Amino acid sequence: MKPLDFKTSGYFPGTFIFTAVILCIVAVPVIFMNVIAGLIMLLVSVIIFTTHYRLAIDLEHKVFYDHLWVLGFRSGEKKKFERIEYLFIKTNNVSQTMNLKAASTTIRKEVYDGYIKFSENEKVHLVTKDNKKDLIARLHPISKALNLKVIDYSGGAPEEV
Repeated sequence: MKPLDFKTSGYFPGTFIFTAVILCIVAVPVIFMNVIAGLIMLLVSVIIFTTHYRLAIDLEHKVFYDHLWVLGFRSGEKKKFERIEYLFIKTNNVSQTMNLKAASTTIRKEVYDGYIKFSENEKVHLVTKDNKKDLIARLHPISKALNLKVIDYSGGAPEEV
């Protein structure tokens, strides 16, 4: 049986993706003026576009590989598991502080985290979303492929989604 492989989340935030788009647009005319500079700009934008987290699960050998994917190279560690129990959702409070010379502002919000629980105490973070429906949509293909339940702990009492 072939291992199942899932793209879980991006590595770079949206501002970097936007910067990569601008860099890619600027790189095209720069190539005609300076080939090396243009190619470096394109390479940086391709790295930003394609770098992401993945989770590979080999059900036959009972091994999972949670890793970072960069241009086909993988960085992470393989771990063994006895069984996969379920996927679950929980909430998390995050804050971001923005500082200016005269003032600072802190933004606090609640986000939803999706995890996969392997046997015993092993759990792996899959994705974070601001909206629970978006998170459920991202977890659904994984739950379907692995035939797992999705348990929602965000409302206090656990309930199956």
